[in-house]
Amino acid sequence: GSIGDGLKLVTTAGTRETLAATTACRSVCITAKLTNTGTVVVGGSTVVAASGATRRGTPLNAGDSVTLAIDNLSKVNLDVTVSGEGVTYTYLS
Repeated sequence: GSIGDGLKLVTTAGTRETLAATTACRSVCITAKLTNTGTVVVGGSTVVAASGATRRGTPLNAGDSVTLAIDNLSKVNLDVTVSGEGVTYTYLS
């Protein structure tokens, strides 16, 4: 196997984006950027970062991480509460 990494910034808060283009992997560790002032939420195609009852996915504050066992980076989605914020990630393939 091999290891890869990347950076993903979400352009517009409230608009879900995929973590990366189609990239085969075994797992990915996603970390909210230390400079984030809002929340990044990681999830599937229905992820929502808005706070309250509509939030869907795993929320990450600055510096928080989540590791997912998944076969493709394009299956991971992000949403943010502050436009332009995002994550760094490391994946194993």
